[in-house]
Amino acid sequence: MENKQTQLSTQESAKFSLTGATLYGINAVIGSGIFLLPQNIYRDLGPASIAVMLGTAILTIMLAVCFAEVAGYFGKNGGAFQYSKRAFGDFIGFNVGILGWMVTMFAWAAMAAGFAKMFIITFPAFEGMNIPLSIGLVILLSLMNIAGLRTSKVFTITATIAKLIPIILFSLCALIFIPQGLSNFSPFVQLSEGQTLLGAISGTAIYIFYGFIGFETLSIVAGEMRNPEKNVPRAILGSISIVSILYMLIIGGTIAMLGSGIMDTKAPVQDALVKMIGPAGYWLVSIGALISITGLNMGESIMVPRFGAAIAEEGLLPAAIARKNGNDAPVVAIIISCVIACILLLSGSFEILATLSVVFRFFQYIPTALAVNKLRKDEPNAQVVFRLPFGPVIPTIAVVISLIMIWGDNPMNFVYGAIGLLISSAIYFFMHGRKKV
Repeated sequence: MENKQTQLSTQESAKFSLTGATLYGINAVIGSGIFLLPQNIYRDLGPASIAVMLGTAILTIMLAVCFAEVAGYFGKNGGAFQYSKRAFGDFIGFNVGILGWMVTMFAWAAMAAGFAKMFIITFPAFEGMNIPLSIGLVILLSLMNIAGLRTSKVFTITATIAKLIPIILFSLCALIFIPQGLSNFSPFVQLSEGQTLLGAISGTAIYIFYGFIGFETLSIVAGEMRNPEKNVPRAILGSISIVSILYMLIIGGTIAMLGSGIMDTKAPVQDALVKMIGPAGYWLVSIGALISITGLNMGESIMVPRFGAAIAEEGLLPAAIARKNGNDAPVVAIIISCVIACILLLSGSFEILATLSVVFRFFQYIPTALAVNKLRKDEPNAQVVFRLPFGPVIPTIAVVISLIMIWGDNPMNFVYGAIGLLISSAIYFFMHGRKKV
């Protein structure tokens, strides 16, 4: 009995604290994109793109707080899958879960490929080694995950802190240099040729939103956190707020230093920091970007298999997928996730699907936002740490935003989503028949 209690205590201490969970959330959102983001968002609107970033951050927070409220009903892994299952039943939950798990595996493969690309940019001697580097990373992180969450957690938090150093340095410098570069913000609105104001705002907002995707991973790994009912909502709100502030400072600082020169460089953040502190700025940002995407891969290596394990724990996939070893790691789910990610990396066809996976994350956001009102109605006496103000207003806006983002990227995304739903529904009926619909 004493050994069992000691083991439980060790497993609990290995879980994320509120601080660790917030860092995990920051790591899940900030990837390599922010280091290339200024050029893309500046293109259609000029300096006014920073206002769109502020609006997009507010809209992202609206989605995040939906996750924050429904996370308070749960103390286990699963995220949108768990929320959909509890609110709408096994059939909807299964569809959200299976599609969500597949999307995360495609996304992880893309991130591993991104790591290899960035590694080669930083160290050109490894040119041509993309596939060995990316597959090696996936296998290494999977082995670390099997060794136990403590190992993965330490590396994830360390990587997050390391990549935040150049980001925070840039942000602090931006506070000093933005007033000196105010002339680069005039005129504020600089529409690109052939663009309407509405079209430019829409296109810019969609791209910016990609930089915020990832906040929902905290809810997926809720079971790996201490006191998850309280800490998940707090960590979600804390991490997305911190990321929003950092993004605004990075974009503002880059515009202040480069102005329209942003469009003449492939490394705008690096070049902006060079102007602030000298040549060392380029390497600080470049190494920071490499650490950033490495940390993002670490976070995915924890989240992706636990998504699948959560579905199995609810009896909707074979129980073996959720089987854990002595280190409390879901070994079978880890192996499945690793193998599929490696196959995608070998196939060379994953890039289009990885792009779709970013958009398809909205199909996780929509049922979560809808679950807010459903769970309120079904469980009016539930004690949750955080409740959204204004009744159904914010969840409704969150659903509308998600639909606009899906349509704005490509209307065909709805067709692709429908195909995915047909396939996952067929799997459900094959495994469970109609008794659980």
